[in-house]
Amino acid sequence: MILTLEGISKRFGALTALAGLDLAVAEGEFLALLGASGSGKSTLLRIVAGFEEPDAGRVLIAGRDMAGLPPRLRPCAMMFQSYALFPHMSVHDNIAYGLRRAGQYDPRRVEELLALVGLSGLGARRPQQLSGGQQQRVALARALARRPPLLLLDEPLAALDAGLRAATGAELRRLQRETGTSFVMVTHDQQEALALADRIAILEGGRIAQIGPPQEVYARPASRFVAEFLGAANILATPAGPAALRPENIRIDPAGAWRARILARSFRGDAWALECALPDGQRLRVLRPACEPVPEEGADVTLAWEEAALVPLPA
Repeated sequence: MILTLEGISKRFGALTALAGLDLAVAEGEFLALLGASGSGKSTLLRIVAGFEEPDAGRVLIAGRDMAGLPPRLRPCAMMFQSYALFPHMSVHDNIAYGLRRAGQYDPRRVEELLALVGLSGLGARRPQQLSGGQQQRVALARALARRPPLLLLDEPLAALDAGLRAATGAELRRLQRETGTSFVMVTHDQQEALALADRIAILEGGRIAQIGPPQEVYARPASRFVAEFLGAANILATPAGPAALRPENIRIDPAGAWRARILARSFRGDAWALECALPDGQRLRVLRPACEPVPEEGADVTLAWEEAALVPLPA
């Protein structure tokens, strides 16, 4: 394992940010940390990087205990949400900064990194002369300059507009695969995590509520919290106990068994999002493809879903 966390706890006054958290990240893995604000995601990243000390527990990187080691001596790099580029330095010098401090500067390495992130020929420019997506790639190149086995990314795509996020995310995934570096990324964007990560860890109250491949965590949530947090599943009461039902697994069907009224609908480009009410007052979120005709608000419909779409949850 490139990263092992054992019983990590951290408090800020009366606030418990992390509560005995355990985590292991494999070499070459892309792990995404998801959770609501205050769930401990960024605190966890800062503890691994050495910017915060845990109140209890151990951080091991490549099997070595990091206790007492400052950030500059840890075998990892961190890419901040703000990118933290030096405005008075050229792109080349920004990327070379860490190499120079470590006595490892080689202009060929900087050119190699510029080519890796698709910025060949732009080394002489200043950060303010670049687009947001290009600045993000400079920050990524700088973080990768010393070939760290572990890269920590705090909301790396948050500063980009929607049009750039998907393309830059795909580029991030490509670079992770090409370099073989283990990535641990904090993000609030669920679609981003589902699309990029090998595994997703969902934090709740300073602990990991569930961890696993994106498809598994999405399709088989381990708790009501995970079901509602990731993908906003509907929670139904069944004779066997509570069950999660994803909005996209509900269809409008004249032969359906569940009568409902459409309270609201919104068009999202690729889909219709509906809010429906059952006769007992329970609300259901329904997601239908954009190409499918959808009745107007106030219309009475019948809904249906397959029994296999219901995922049992702990009571």
